[in-house]
Amino acid sequence: MTKSVTSNFVLIGKKHPRLRSQDHPVLQCVAYLWVAAALAFSLMPLFVTIINSLKSNAAVAANIFTLPTKAIFSDTHNNFGNAWSVVWRPMLNSVWVSLVAAFFNMLIASVLAYIFTRKNFYGKEFFFRFYIIILLVPSILGMSTLYPMMAETFHLKNSYLAIWLPVLAGGQAGALFLFRTFFAQQPSSVYESAMLDGANDVQIYFHLTLPFSLPIMLLNFISTFGGQYNDFLWSSLILEGNKLTLMPVLNAMAGEFNSTKQGVGYAAYLIAAVPLIITSAFSLSKLQSGDFAAGLKL
Repeated sequence: MTKSVTSNFVLIGKKHPRLRSQDHPVLQCVAYLWVAAALAFSLMPLFVTIINSLKSNAAVAANIFTLPTKAIFSDTHNNFGNAWSVVWRPMLNSVWVSLVAAFFNMLIASVLAYIFTRKNFYGKEFFFRFYIIILLVPSILGMSTLYPMMAETFHLKNSYLAIWLPVLAGGQAGALFLFRTFFAQQPSSVYESAMLDGANDVQIYFHLTLPFSLPIMLLNFISTFGGQYNDFLWSSLILEGNKLTLMPVLNAMAGEFNSTKQGVGYAAYLIAAVPLIITSAFSLSKLQSGDFAAGLKL
């Protein structure tokens, strides 16, 4: 009798396990509602942009939240065709400027991080801390002296060098701090074994450091690319004509987009987002593939 009662209690316990406090149904409902609300809030601007890029200017002016109901293909063709004619050249300029700036910023900072991590020299920590002081100075404070230096002293007005040089000079501090922290987690025994086998610093850098650190370097590349692609202030000050990048052009067209070409404006914003969507999707696929976690475990 006692045995049967005990077995019944065991079965009941298996069928109805006690919920932890964080697994309570009420708390789960609150979590679902919170996530759903946050997701809807985040996706609302994208949803509004997409549906309005498919509508005529009159339909957009009437209500930005209504779905396109008629002449969708005609409006879509006109909107995206007109938007492409406006943004294609500055968008290519932005992609080119951002790719070069992100690549060389990543390359120079990674070499510096390798030197500060793997090489011993007098005053290494002092120079590293002095270098990091750059992070404490807001970049906007240097605009008043940077512009006359680039435009008048170096005569780089309307030159992409005037974009790249400040990025390479000011972007090294953050990238150096990030890379050195990551490089220091890599096992020294691997590097010592490579040196015993006769590998020099160049070989070690390209065959050990870069493969081990590819995820974090990719993360820095994508963040630098996105920041430079979205840059408005410095590009509008130093560039003009056919060399203008995307953000100054979109800002110059904002008045026309908001008055008579609202559908074209929404389509232009979608087209302009394509490079960022591609780079973000590529980086997410790499960072979620397990390579990033493998690199961190080193």
